[in-house]
Amino acid sequence: MYTHIFGPVPSRRLGTSLGVDLTPTKTCSFDCIYCQLSRTTTHTNHRNEFCKADDVLEELRSVLREVEQPDWITLSGTGEPTLHSGLGYILAEIKKMNNAPTCVITNGSLLHLPDVRKELMLADRVLPTLCTVNQSTYEKIHRPVSSVEVLANLEGLRIFTETYSGAIEIEIFVCPEINDTDQEIEGLSNYLASLKNIESIYLNSAVRMPLEKEVKTADQGKLNKFRDKLNLPIPITTAFEHSFVPAKASAWNRPALSSDILKLLLRHPCSKEQLERVFNASSVQIDKLLNELVKNGTIAQEKDGSWALIGQVNG
Repeated sequence: MYTHIFGPVPSRRLGTSLGVDLTPTKTCSFDCIYCQLSRTTTHTNHRNEFCKADDVLEELRSVLREVEQPDWITLSGTGEPTLHSGLGYILAEIKKMNNAPTCVITNGSLLHLPDVRKELMLADRVLPTLCTVNQSTYEKIHRPVSSVEVLANLEGLRIFTETYSGAIEIEIFVCPEINDTDQEIEGLSNYLASLKNIESIYLNSAVRMPLEKEVKTADQGKLNKFRDKLNLPIPITTAFEHSFVPAKASAWNRPALSSDILKLLLRHPCSKEQLERVFNASSVQIDKLLNELVKNGTIAQEKDGSWALIGQVNG
């Protein structure tokens, strides 16, 4: 069973994405109220080699021999990838594999560090999160490590966008009644308008069960109003405007195990159809594995038909 590599994942924004997880589960500088995973257990902004970079790369090479070429190799997972001190080396070595472009999904909290910005230059695409320009709102939504401040986050992102040549898509997680006031949106709009080389903006909301029940879902109508108020001359899409199912099945060349499904669902709840495509398996095979996991009490089905780990189910 692989430890660091998961998927390919059917991603809303990235098509078929092969995931690379560089930190132990929920090692993060944030403890976001909207997170679809568990509470942050290792709350830190200190970079470390949480796992051997060469072990990650060896796993990745092995998985790439099992699956059809993904659209993206994405560094994300269950924690903040820029916390790994070997991020730059890993990105450089993946590029040498000449398989698929790399994407880093980051909360942006370490962009004030020159080393992190330098290492991210090696990625083909970077998806930073930016939910507010106000410290009090920043603390309420993200519950960051005490030494992390929104002004440092904003300045680091500004410097990064001035020199980065790849694609940048900013994710704004819209939390109704928290960061969707006129004042909040105006602050975001003014700041985003000052950035260079932003390809697009993605408005997300609680389409999965959030960590804190106080977080409400912004429906398509609310996201449309948020988009209109941003009033920016770049593409702005929403969580409800993307397909969840990859266009083609993967070339997964061994029988899927229940552990494979668990590792995927830990990061990304999926429908049965998605699991069939990801693991190139028949409906009967996936039914058997799902039934095993249900009997073990590890997964349950959501009201929309997707499967998720117990504790992450949005009933």
